[in-house]
Amino acid sequence: MNATAHDLQIRLDAIRRRIQFGREALAAGEDADISALSGEVQDVSEVLRTAPLQIDRETVVRELEAIIIDLNSLQRELSARHGAIGGETAADDGADD
Repeated sequence: MNATAHDLQIRLDAIRRRIQFGREALAAGEDADISALSGEVQDVSEVLRTAPLQIDRETVVRELEAIIIDLNSLQRELSARHGAIGGETAADDGADD
């Protein structure tokens, strides 16, 4: 594994750990800040785009897709939790009240 592939794997593992920590916090009834994760996923995507051809891009893309699905799932869980504890706000229908 070359340095770029190793760096990508470290970054992917770190993102997965942060998602897991978010899930653990949610399970414990705590809030989780996952706002920076989408930027981190975007950064990894950019590194992959410019990475040398020796990188197994298909494998990394599959890992990124799995992370995005997991991150979206966690976001829905957090949104549901906020709605359940009264943090839900009424959608703006654009009409002047």
